[in-house]
Amino acid sequence: MTNSVEKIQGFSKVHLANGLSNEMFQLILFPTEQCNFRCVYCYEDFEIGKMPDWLVNATKILLTNKIPSLKKLTLMWFGGEPLLAKDILFDIAEHSMKLAEQYNCKLTGNLTTNGFLLDVKTLERLVQLKQNEFQISIDGDKESHDTTRLTRSGRGSFDKIWARLIDAANTTLDFHITLRVHVTDLNHDSVLKFCERFDTELLHDSRFKLFFKPIGNLGGSNGEKITTLISKKTAADLCKELTERYAGNAKQLDAAGHYICYAGKPNSIGIRANGNLNKCTVALNDDRNVIGKINQDGTLTLNNERFSTWVKGFTTLNSWQMGCPLSYMNHNSAVGDIPVKKVS
Repeated sequence: MTNSVEKIQGFSKVHLANGLSNEMFQLILFPTEQCNFRCVYCYEDFEIGKMPDWLVNATKILLTNKIPSLKKLTLMWFGGEPLLAKDILFDIAEHSMKLAEQYNCKLTGNLTTNGFLLDVKTLERLVQLKQNEFQISIDGDKESHDTTRLTRSGRGSFDKIWARLIDAANTTLDFHITLRVHVTDLNHDSVLKFCERFDTELLHDSRFKLFFKPIGNLGGSNGEKITTLISKKTAADLCKELTERYAGNAKQLDAAGHYICYAGKPNSIGIRANGNLNKCTVALNDDRNVIGKINQDGTLTLNNERFSTWVKGFTTLNSWQMGCPLSYMNHNSAVGDIPVKKVS
């Protein structure tokens, strides 16, 4: 029996083409890098605030110039917490939607959010603006979640987030929420308890999916705290078991072929709240990830050597290089034109 999905070295031809297409563009936006949470394992430093007016205008000019040549535009919203800057998010998304309608460009959008501020009124507006896909992290049930995903004031956040999810479920709005369930060596029982809660309240709502993920050390100042939370083998095993259990409700990465990270795609770029251009949303303090800047007139100034290093996987078709360019760079002494320290 032959595989109906055409592949090149394990990668879907469609996914490869989409990552290279000049008619598709993925713009990652940080409307603010402040956050209302202080998760114990967070890698961000919150030194940058909201996008200034000049940067919002420059981003809109960039989109004005870009959309007429596109068939599909995807906006990806990160932070900090992007919903702390709803005004900026709504402004850019509304501008994009008007242009997309004018030029017959398909517009999609997704937010990585902690869910704390995702009330029904906000959800309705985002759905109207076609920004209707969300990833919300959950660290098990309440007793576990409230020890790691703390608000800025040091309080637990589970009850408010769960209430937001139930409120969303009680609407008829067209949205898709992926609950990224973090698994550590300490919260297995709590994760299973959360699964029971999900089964009771949300299992039969197709708008909600589960994505089980072992917590990893992504850098920053909280590395020591993370080592007390993770045991890669046991966390990975539970994630695999639960993903299989929730086959119809669990999100899996690129079942049609090897995973291609957004950071490795030539037609994906990020604009931080200070105007710097990035490829990766994790390595925010890594100089290799600063690939240029956006100018006030909406043009981009790129460091071509750094940019080419991130997207080199499209020439090598190395699954590691395409799946996580950052990890590949950190473990190889020479990548593209940039010397990289090898990590033992």
